[in-house]
Amino acid sequence: MNSIMRMEDGDWQIWTPREELSPSYTRIESAEGLGLEIHGAGKHRCYGSWHSRNIRIKEYHSYVIQASYTCRNIGHEHVSIYAIATWMDAEGLLIQRDYLDRVDEHEALVSMRKMRRELESPSRAAYLRLELSFRWSGEGHVVWKDVSVQEHKETYRKAVRVVTTYARPTEDRATNLHLMLNLLDKAGQHHPDLVVLTETFYEGFVQLPLEERCQAIPGPLTKFVSEKARELRSYVLYTMYEREGTYIYNTAVLIDREGEIAGKYRKIHLPLYEAEMGVTPGDEHVVLTTDFGRVGILTCHDQEFPESARILALQGAEVICIPTIGNGLLQTRARARDNGLHVVVAGCGGGVSSSRIIAPSGELIGHVENEESGVFAADLDLNKRLYKYWLSVGPGNGEPRSLYLKERRPDTYGDLIDISSDGGGGS
Repeated sequence: MNSIMRMEDGDWQIWTPREELSPSYTRIESAEGLGLEIHGAGKHRCYGSWHSRNIRIKEYHSYVIQASYTCRNIGHEHVSIYAIATWMDAEGLLIQRDYLDRVDEHEALVSMRKMRRELESPSRAAYLRLELSFRWSGEGHVVWKDVSVQEHKETYRKAVRVVTTYARPTEDRATNLHLMLNLLDKAGQHHPDLVVLTETFYEGFVQLPLEERCQAIPGPLTKFVSEKARELRSYVLYTMYEREGTYIYNTAVLIDREGEIAGKYRKIHLPLYEAEMGVTPGDEHVVLTTDFGRVGILTCHDQEFPESARILALQGAEVICIPTIGNGLLQTRARARDNGLHVVVAGCGGGVSSSRIIAPSGELIGHVENEESGVFAADLDLNKRLYKYWLSVGPGNGEPRSLYLKERRPDTYGDLIDISSDGGGGS
């Protein structure tokens, strides 16, 4: 990669929105190189940055931008420390702003963090300015180091072909298995990377005690689905009632292209009727890595709770899949819009439209239209970055997916208070 800017090359200037809010700044020259320190100076609500000179760049070029830092006495790094790439036109007018939103620890020095991002410069971009910022921590210190901008030959992943499915399950497991395998055959005609099936399609509507409907994983149902996934050379996501020792879970299983179990997720939010059946909730949000990206899973009632979708986004999910019986159109569109992620829903309650694919904007890409065909396929570009004018960043373009994660205020959310244990219900 060709470096167009290093830390020592920058003509760094200090910035604060108002002098009353200014932290203190120090340039640290040492054998290890330049360090740029910001200190809260006892001002709890201080706010300030180091700004680089305007760096000449080219439009539609890919750049790797990174900045490392060490810090101390900061309660919430996520809130108090950030770095931004600001893109400007030839006249110096704002076009777009992007957080460096990937944060890694240096292997050699655990106390040092590295913010890094690969970005494509927008249309009309002529200059780039880096902003290394610190805010809202009176006693905290941050020292920025090893800042660089490098031209990069961009690598593209192909679009991901996802198929959602629809069929009405019956009260007979053999019939349901036939329907599942038939849906997978229909999905296979689209050469998918991922197929998503309805929640507990195999046994959910069967009128038998729960103990007679569940299976181990791996087990007979896993074997059938695995053989079909291997035949199609596709990932397949389905759910089932899983027996493990004493407990029975509503478990989503992801089978990979080789027919192997890539991972599983146990439904966390159980509706009352399911809990009263004897199903035990899971307690871990899961994001699974595939050869096309990172997949987060919510099952049915989970979609009602925005916290779970947000946790998946924070864990790096690039698409969220929701196998479900219920038809929560508003919720699924909101989960996509809240997090700037594609959402793939495979339902059965509410008719064929309950199996749909939603864009990161919350808009509907499409849904199953014919119950006989039972499938809907869409190509999703997980690399595509969507922008909205004046979203947070001022008179320029901001990226919802990045902004919604970086501008959270977990320092204000606190612990949930249980008011049910001390007479919160009235007299």
